[in-house]
Amino acid sequence: MIDKVVIDLQQSPQTKTGLVNLKDLIETAAHKWYKENEKDSMKAKWGKTYNWKELVKEIDWRSLKHDPVIYHDLETPGTPKNHILFRSSFLNDTTREQEYNLRAERRTVSTCSFSIFEGYTTEQSVNLEIEVPLPKCVIEASTGFRREYTLEQSRDKQIEEELTWSVESNIKIPSLSQTTAELVVQEDEYKGTFEIKSYFFGEIRLKVFKDQQELLNLEFGDLEDLFPRDKGFRKDARGIYRVTRGECKARFGISQKVELHQRALPGAEQYFKQVQDKEREKQPQVEPPPLIKKNLNVNNNTNNFDTVRNHILKDYRSNGSIPIPSAPNIPY
Repeated sequence: MIDKVVIDLQQSPQTKTGLVNLKDLIETAAHKWYKENEKDSMKAKWGKTYNWKELVKEIDWRSLKHDPVIYHDLETPGTPKNHILFRSSFLNDTTREQEYNLRAERRTVSTCSFSIFEGYTTEQSVNLEIEVPLPKCVIEASTGFRREYTLEQSRDKQIEEELTWSVESNIKIPSLSQTTAELVVQEDEYKGTFEIKSYFFGEIRLKVFKDQQELLNLEFGDLEDLFPRDKGFRKDARGIYRVTRGECKARFGISQKVELHQRALPGAEQYFKQVQDKEREKQPQVEPPPLIKKNLNVNNNTNNFDTVRNHILKDYRSNGSIPIPSAPNIPY
């Protein structure tokens, strides 16, 4: 048999509320009904009454439904921060190039925390868990987080995910130099707020047990009296709801790179200069071609010109000399 419960709770003045315990609200209303009706219901049915604190209460939360999570104040991750996970130095004090195999593996921990500063809370219950997805910008940038996490209605929750970074590469070290190799991981951070609307549909039921025997089955139908406005509950066309607000912070690795820093050893510059000087000495000396001088007699220029001028050109044509054409007759 189900007993209908009519609630007439004395409401306190309007106050700003943070977290409200749903279980306490419902059990307070049930306890009030029990004190007023235990003689009529309990004694008539079971022949005696029980101490309320000795009874086990079980609440059916199936009437509670959650809307999708909405994120606000999305902050796009800024400039990534570099963290050196591994550093190794290679020294080559010989006059020949050397090659080394670099192999390293390190682990980092990505963290994500949720803090609820407004909403409701209660003891752990599967029906009261809220699935909160991570923001899209975090999912796309990070490697290691799941897409969503479950909040069991505690005030804070922190998740840690371990990531493994590895590198294997061949590094060539020039002669008389030192090279430092660093495995660098870039990490980013995110911070934003979210809110979830949780609606209460239909009726909420509470069962009372003693030694695993069901004594009462109470049904709360007037949810407006059960969940008053001064406790942060609101009502719209869909029904009674409570808004849960919180903050999400995440720090996660996004990429890795290997940085090489090289410097010459002391005395290397002088050594290479000596090698260059010896190479020049080994090269054969090439003498420039001799300069050819030509004596020009300026005084003979006139004689040479006269010789050319008086030179008789020989006519090699078979007909002898070249005929001179006569002038044409032009009529007047």
